[in-house]
Amino acid sequence: MSKKLDRSVIKSAAAVKELSQGELQKMAHEGTKEAVEKIRKYVEAEKDFEKKSYAEMALEECEVFYYQPRNEKEEEDFLLSELIRRKENYIDDLMMKIEGIESEIEKLMLEKKVHEKVLSSHKNKKEEWKYNWMQDFVTMEENKLGEIRDELAYDEAWVVEAKKIITTARYRNMPKRHLEHYDFNVDDGYENEHDCDCDDDEDCCDCLT
Repeated sequence: MSKKLDRSVIKSAAAVKELSQGELQKMAHEGTKEAVEKIRKYVEAEKDFEKKSYAEMALEECEVFYYQPRNEKEEEDFLLSELIRRKENYIDDLMMKIEGIESEIEKLMLEKKVHEKVLSSHKNKKEEWKYNWMQDFVTMEENKLGEIRDELAYDEAWVVEAKKIITTARYRNMPKRHLEHYDFNVDDGYENEHDCDCDDDEDCCDCLT
């Protein structure tokens, strides 16, 4: 049984007109919502590597003009968008830490089973070996897990409320990659948390952690 081609897909692809470098440059300088969408669709449809690369550069330039803050409130929303981006990245890190601790607890519990078998099979060594595994190992990890989960819950709530404050419509769906081009000169403790200004990373405690 032959499958019919989805004509709507073909029609959609055909509807994306090839744009010359001149047209791309012109739209990039327009910096409008329509220009951003038109270039973005062209980037998605273009198969030629060089043409696609040029269109991607035009898209970035167009986005610079489009997302540029135009008043004090937009400047606040723009900065808040960056803080949200950083917080969401930090949330991802916390979730990875939680997964790591949960795996560690699972490993410790498995080690406990083996430890009990060892003590059972070597009764003459029970007193000498009994501290090779202790419940404190699990308790420490569980305490860390609780602290991180609490921090995660707060940060997720923070992001929800922060997004409500943003009233500039075009910032609500602004690509995160766009914000990465800017130096906001804001130290929130989330970006580069392990960076160190020292010149010798062999003797610096911060560099070794």
